[in-house]
Amino acid sequence: MNESTAIRTPDATAVPQPTLDGSVGDGCRVLLIRHGRSADIIPGTPESIDPPLHDVGKKQAEAVGKRLSNATISAVYSSHLLRAHDTAFAIAEHHGLPVLIHEELEEVRLGDWSHGEFRKKAASMDPEYVEWTKNGTWDGIPNGEGDAAFRLRVASKIRQLANQHKGETIAVVCHGGVINAFLADVLGTQRSLWMMVENTSITTVKMADVISVLTLNDCHHLYDLVTESS
Repeated sequence: MNESTAIRTPDATAVPQPTLDGSVGDGCRVLLIRHGRSADIIPGTPESIDPPLHDVGKKQAEAVGKRLSNATISAVYSSHLLRAHDTAFAIAEHHGLPVLIHEELEEVRLGDWSHGEFRKKAASMDPEYVEWTKNGTWDGIPNGEGDAAFRLRVASKIRQLANQHKGETIAVVCHGGVINAFLADVLGTQRSLWMMVENTSITTVKMADVISVLTLNDCHHLYDLVTESS
């Protein structure tokens, strides 16, 4: 009997199953939070460039702020757009923290479909929009940012922020497209548009040598996605 097939005496020490115990360790826990619902806009108006929070969105921001009020958060980051900044402020005020702005966290740059044109096409199910959705990426929008550039922009910035907060938890308040693109980059998926992100939902990612997605689209402060109860 060679060494590889020899019967070994069992170690008497019991070994527990590895579990998620909530510790961050050497990594950074990143809370990716979509902004509250933004105001209705008329495409092409000045307000369509950077719409504020809708009244519903303000209540959603208050709800997520209260939800996270007892969390240990070291920093709150946001894109410069009003809907993200005001949602971030509703979180930061519970912790006595400033909202730190990074334009790299803004939504995808839509080129010819900006200033509310994207919303208009989506609401009317414009044939050009419907055809574009089949690919699941941000490519194909005239003069738009493009998928690869968008992924690189948001993934680089979120990784940079996480590296500044090892062993800590940070809130990054941004946009549905940003959260989708970052997770697509982490998971290596072809589609950057693969998940419906609820307003003020929390997606938690542990940024360490091995990146782990801990929660996805958690909106229990609004309603339960599983039971559909509020």
